Amino acid sequence: MKRTWGFLAAAGAVAMLAGCFTVHHSPYPDVRMSSLPEGRRMAVQLTGFAATLTTYVPVYGYETVYGYNRGWWHHGRYYAGYYGPSTYSTTTYLPQTAPTTAFIERAQEALEGAGFGVNATGATYRVEVKFSGPVVTDGDRTAQALWLILSALSADYGAQTWTARLKIYDVASGDLAMHADYEQKASAAVWGPLPILSPAGSDQTDYNSLQCWALTALTDRAMADATAYLSAKAQ
Repeated sequence: MKRTWGFLAAAGAVAMLAGCFTVHHSPYPDVRMSSLPEGRRMAVQLTGFAATLTTYVPVYGYETVYGYNRGWWHHGRYYAGYYGPSTYSTTTYLPQTAPTTAFIERAQEALEGAGFGVNATGATYRVEVKFSGPVVTDGDRTAQALWLILSALSADYGAQTWTARLKIYDVASGDLAMHADYEQKASAAVWGPLPILSPAGSDQTDYNSLQCWALTALTDRAMADATAYLSAKAQ
C-alpha cells in the first residue's frame, strides 16, 4: 500500500512539474461597439470572414515488430528471451483542415447586440471583412529560436501576424461607403520546469491558438468601426 501511495505521489509531482505557465501574451485590443440610436432600425448584410482551422484527429491501431524480446522473472524462475514478434498499440494524428463560421457568427452577434438587423430583408448596407495571413517574420523566428535555446528547451514562443480589410457598401447604389485596413499580431511565450514536456503541455503557442486569437481580435476591431459608422448614418 505504501508503494502504491508513493507511486501516486511521484506521478502527481511529475504532472505538476510538467505544467506550463504563460509568461507573455499579446494584449487584447480595447474595442467598443456603438449601438443604434434609440427608436432607429437598420438592416445590414454580412459577408466574408472566411477562415479555416486545422484539427488533428487521432487514429488508433496496432503495429507488429520483430526483434529480440528480453527475458523475465516469474515465481523465482528466469525465462530466457526469444526472437519473435511484439505487438504495440499506435496512435497517429491526422490533420484535417476545414472552414469555420466562428468569426462571421461573432460579427453577427456584435451587430445584433448593437441593435442592427442582420437577417432582416431590405438591407441598407453590406458589411464585408476579408482576412489575410499569416505572416511570420524573420524576427519572430529568431525570437522563437532564442526562447528555445536560452531556456534549454523549457520554453516556447510563437508569433504570427494577420490582416483584415473592412468594406461597407451601400446596397442600393453598390458604392463603397467606407473601408479600413487592420493588422493584428498574436504572440505568446510559455515556460515550464521540464524541458520539452512542459512546453508540449501548452497550446498557447500553437498555430490554431494564435490564429484564432488574431482573427477574433480583428473581427472585434472591424465590428467596432462598422457599428460606429452605421450608427452615425442612422442619426
